[in-house]
Amino acid sequence: MGGKAELVAACHCGRATVRLPRKPESVTRCNCSLCTKTGFRGVYFRSDELVIEGEFHSYVRADLKQAYLANHRCAHCGILTHWTPLSEPPHERVGVNARLIDQEALKDVPVQLVDGASWDE
Repeated sequence: MGGKAELVAACHCGRATVRLPRKPESVTRCNCSLCTKTGFRGVYFRSDELVIEGEFHSYVRADLKQAYLANHRCAHCGILTHWTPLSEPPHERVGVNARLIDQEALKDVPVQLVDGASWDE
């Protein structure tokens, strides 16, 4: 990877990073309980497009009928960096926390609202 289009999502302490190959087409603002409580806003790429580095702790929601995702946080500062499906990689879609990307780089990227609260059942 590399080049001018690359963006980096970095946690608060900078020890966990996710390198994105390009600017996302949109940012998703979900109203599910997890996204609401953590402030996560998602941008999505295939796993083979991302470079994920750092030490992480993972959390799988236990409040859903069926869990699909592991949420990953920096092992040092605790910031939610990304999520991955529970299936084996490669993944068609990995969610990266858009709040960890320089907001100036995302200023013209549209925000899409998603009703994830209806999935919390």
